[in-house]
Amino acid sequence: MTAEHDQALPVGTRLGDYRLDAVIGHGGFGITYRAFDTQLAKFVAIKEYLPVEFAMRRPDGQVVPRGGRFADDFTWGRERFLDEARALARFRHVHIVPVLRYFEANGTAYTVMEFEDGSSVAQLLRQPHRTLQPDEVRRLADGLLAGLGAVHAQGFLHRDIKPSNIIVRRDGMPILIDFGAARQAMGGRTRTLTGVLTPQYAPIEQYALEGKQGPWSDIYSAAAVLHHAITGAPPPDAASRVGTDPYKPLATSYADRFDANLLAAVDRGLTFAPDQRPQTVEAWRVLFGAALPVAEDAPTERLASTPSMAPSVAPSGAPAGAPRLGGVSRDNADHMPLPSAPTTNGPAERRPRLGLWLTLIFVALAAAAVWRFQPQLREQVAGPPKVDTPTVVTDTASPTPTPTPAPAPPTSPPATTPTTPAPPAPTQPSAAQKALVEQAQRAAAEARATFERADEVAKAARAMAGEARIVAARAARPDLENSERISYDGGASYLGQVANAKRQGLGVAELANGERQAGDWVDDRMAGLGTVRLADDTRYSGQWREGQSTGLGVRERPGKERAEGRFVGGRLEGLAVRRTLGDPSTVQGGEFHGDVLDGPGIERVGERERYEGAFRGGKRNGYGQVTDAAGKMQLGRWADGKLVESAP
Repeated sequence: MTAEHDQALPVGTRLGDYRLDAVIGHGGFGITYRAFDTQLAKFVAIKEYLPVEFAMRRPDGQVVPRGGRFADDFTWGRERFLDEARALARFRHVHIVPVLRYFEANGTAYTVMEFEDGSSVAQLLRQPHRTLQPDEVRRLADGLLAGLGAVHAQGFLHRDIKPSNIIVRRDGMPILIDFGAARQAMGGRTRTLTGVLTPQYAPIEQYALEGKQGPWSDIYSAAAVLHHAITGAPPPDAASRVGTDPYKPLATSYADRFDANLLAAVDRGLTFAPDQRPQTVEAWRVLFGAALPVAEDAPTERLASTPSMAPSVAPSGAPAGAPRLGGVSRDNADHMPLPSAPTTNGPAERRPRLGLWLTLIFVALAAAAVWRFQPQLREQVAGPPKVDTPTVVTDTASPTPTPTPAPAPPTSPPATTPTTPAPPAPTQPSAAQKALVEQAQRAAAEARATFERADEVAKAARAMAGEARIVAARAARPDLENSERISYDGGASYLGQVANAKRQGLGVAELANGERQAGDWVDDRMAGLGTVRLADDTRYSGQWREGQSTGLGVRERPGKERAEGRFVGGRLEGLAVRRTLGDPSTVQGGEFHGDVLDGPGIERVGERERYEGAFRGGKRNGYGQVTDAAGKMQLGRWADGKLVESAP
């Protein structure tokens, strides 16, 4: 099990009639498994409620709160999770994943859904700057609008539309999965939005706990997904669009590839102010014009409540609203009655019976003849008695075999057949080679353990970065209490809370060179949580100390690099994971010093190879092992990034 799924149940675990086969998704609110329904013999998807912020799994598999102070929140959230499942199980739509059942086990709750065989939009866009073709974007947009229209018509909001929550089936049908209503409810209760929203896809009103949300909020998120599909990158975070908005309209930059109405509709859906976006899906679809077909979806089927949502086969003639079980469907033609057999006893019926009696008599006579002449038949089958005869070669062109004369005896002794030398005995590795293998294996094991710890720190850093973006968004709110504007020589300015003539509280500072800092301030310096966008577009979100980006956080250079972990003065210092977005992409994880990997760690280069071992100054240095794309392993010692000694 990878560090990413360290809280997941082991593969093979049984949950009633379901056997868990794989982990297919993992987030801050829960884990999604692919499972096999042993009763219906089909695959399903099972979502487990496990909010990592205040719950954990014990060794016995039970999910429990992380402490007494989280017990009420955990229980309350589990009830909201089940409420959401009950609501979604009551209606069906072709672009919404069907919920089949929900139940409680292991101290937590589970939702059983149809397993949609396909790839998520996130998987389709995994490579940097990967985009979808115009026809694919139109199909995605049409499915999103149809699914959202059905959701909103039933009084729901999705609240977490992003590429990983849209599955594109093998037939090209986009399906919305993983609704976020329960996550949003938890955010309102715990006063934290970590794990509730996904930056770059969430509208600004979702950052504020009291922000008014509606269909326009889902429209923003759907437009952000379409932006990613068109350009290969999501739009800027809503929190970074406060004040000077860095968003660049698509209608001016992609008009050569996409329909102008489609681009304009996406731009309108990504409008920063909620009241300036389309307020309903129907109004948004009008903006797409001829780029999308006229909506002709059948109305969403809303099912009647039942005491148990366990799937059951509907009897013949059941209403159309019965739960869909998947599997084989039959045409009406399969059930057409067979023509009736004739009931008269005329000559047409007697002639087939006479033929049957004649056939039986003939078979009986043949059997008697075989029994009477058994000895003669055996002789014919066995053939004449066997005698020693010279070997014959049969000429296929003539039915008569021609004898081959026996060879004359040799007049000289035959030549001696050369003896094949025996294969050399395998060379035993020397003591030095054994020592090299042991040191390389030991270094690789230490690197894996360090990477797992680094991955945990990276997850905590992502959560901290999410909190920092929320704080920055609040700091930039125009109705911030007790805020003042201060201007400085050189063109710098500050808008935010002030105490004793110093920046104190929440606020935003903008420098003349384009740098922007937003978040918590103490004694004129950033301290606590916040964000910065430098003049070269490098961004940091996370913890601050005395004006320096120090603590857990995430640093991004859009299109180039993303680093998650511990920082000191803006540089990685301690456990962290860094990804470069070149071709091939590179992932390094482990112990960093001075912004470079220095110590045990792991480096993965695209799909080509994976190195596990020691580093110095960001390069492979020391003992370790490399595994290539074909699974071939090489153990050895590296110096300055080059292999200088290897095991046989």
